[in-house]
Amino acid sequence: MQNLTLILEGGALRSLYTSGVLDVLMKYNIEANYILGVSAGALTGMNYVSKQAGRSAKINIENCDNSRYIGMKALRKEGGIIGYNYLFDDLSQNAYPFDYEKFKFSDQKFIPVITNCEKGITEYVEKNECKDEIFKVVQASSSMPLCSKMVKIGGSHYLDGAVTMPIPVDWAIEQNHKNILVVLTRDREYRKPEISNTMKSMYKRVYHKYPKLVENLCTMPERYNKLKEHINDLEKQGRIMVIAPKEPVTVSRLEKDKEKLKKLYEDGKKDMEESIDKLETLIKQDLT
Repeated sequence: MQNLTLILEGGALRSLYTSGVLDVLMKYNIEANYILGVSAGALTGMNYVSKQAGRSAKINIENCDNSRYIGMKALRKEGGIIGYNYLFDDLSQNAYPFDYEKFKFSDQKFIPVITNCEKGITEYVEKNECKDEIFKVVQASSSMPLCSKMVKIGGSHYLDGAVTMPIPVDWAIEQNHKNILVVLTRDREYRKPEISNTMKSMYKRVYHKYPKLVENLCTMPERYNKLKEHINDLEKQGRIMVIAPKEPVTVSRLEKDKEKLKKLYEDGKKDMEESIDKLETLIKQDLT
């Protein structure tokens, strides 16, 4: 295991880029000791911990037009646009078996990032500290507002970790992690547009019982854009390494075009291959 922290941005099916990056890391036997996954980054990161190269990409590419996985059948059966029960049960036990044992007993610190809806704060939940609830935590991390139901864990309700912390680089720095690789699913220059008043009104109406959540939802673009500037600065200072698409990504969160998804996956593989020497140098550097 290497002294390396991976930070995986979300983005729903844009995480095909992350799948490509992680598959190359597995090819070179680079085993990070910390993995922080946000939203789809958490779902993708599970397959890195279970050492199943290709699995995440195969599921998403082959099932992007399967409405039990993403679409109306999932909405009718599970109350959300993503069929998590279908993913964690049918797909993970039959069509694309997940290596539960390897995942469970891995010494890697796998940390999905989630948003506490009542408190409006970010929570970091390590796999080995939440026992059998880790799949609920991953589901919560990737449950997009308005598209998914809240996930209840303990006495609190949770949604997508990206609402409060889309790229938790500062958490890793505060924990004194030195070798940090940030995997983005948008290019370095991408910035979120402002949220319309119509969308803000919808958030307030749907989540009126959770005012702190609403506040975070309505300020997501401003906070995200500042964070991207901060990440660019950290990269220029040599404090972190960043892998990101070289061109603007045209893949939507719920993309149905399999060829576009395949290309994004291949882009992730290509970009990581081109940077593997730099990463290996980073890992080997003297940390004292």
